[in-house]
Amino acid sequence: MRDRTHELRQGDDSSDDEDKERVALVVHPGTARLGSPDDEFFQKVRTIRQTIVKLENKVRELEKQQVTILATPLPEESMKQDLQNLRDEIKQLGRDIRAQLKAIEPQKEEADENYNSVNTRMRKTQHGVLSQQFVELINKCNLMQSEYREKNVERIRRQLKITNAGMVSDEELEQMLDSGQSEVFVSNILKDTQVTRQALNEISARHSEIQQLERSIRELHEIFTFLATEVEMQGEMINRIEKNILSSADYVERGQEHVKVALENQKKARKNQLKLTTRGAYRDLTETVKPTRRLPRLRSWVST
Repeated sequence: MRDRTHELRQGDDSSDDEDKERVALVVHPGTARLGSPDDEFFQKVRTIRQTIVKLENKVRELEKQQVTILATPLPEESMKQDLQNLRDEIKQLGRDIRAQLKAIEPQKEEADENYNSVNTRMRKTQHGVLSQQFVELINKCNLMQSEYREKNVERIRRQLKITNAGMVSDEELEQMLDSGQSEVFVSNILKDTQVTRQALNEISARHSEIQQLERSIRELHEIFTFLATEVEMQGEMINRIEKNILSSADYVERGQEHVKVALENQKKARKNQLKLTTRGAYRDLTETVKPTRRLPRLRSWVST
């Protein structure tokens, strides 16, 4: 018989990396008891996840408030202040998450030294997944605010057309917005009437909103840029993680099907065993009873 031990060992070595990554995926915070450093790490991971959920809720709330302000020709100062406070909260949460991610990032020396360690891979995996979630959320927030800015600019453009100031080109409008002199610029075009004064107030309010919005976008973009490059470098690892997650889910699903089939087979086996036992008992009973039935005939034959 051929000794295939060498081939089996080669097969084990080739799948070793994927197995370790799969282990890193299935180790969830609170389920491992590998020692104090790991408990501390998982606690930090839980905190980051909770903060990301909080940030996601704030971004959703920001989107709703932006829709409300867009639908209001002259938003009250309190509405604009609430919106700005929400932006400030989002920026602060972004800074907090960035610092928290930095705290759990495996050091290069440690990662190089223990590259094949399941513990190190688990830490890299958790850090990579959380970083990607955070970057995607910040990117979504940036895109959402950029769209909000464009809608505000469109409102200004439409207001200029309504007030017969349609001669202002898109380029001139952008220059006006960039210069921060919208009130002076528009007042030179519009006449000082009640209608045009209302239009001027709305244009000035929209321009002020755009200026605050642009500052918020720049600050969020700094946070985004800080992590985007790192996440891009980890892209291959993230894709491999996703693949392992899907394969693990498929493996679990197949395992559940196998368990279901095994339970059904077990039930059938018990039924068959019960039938066989019943038949055997009946056969034994029949063999025992038959001589008893013949006994009277035997007695009559002996007596004759």
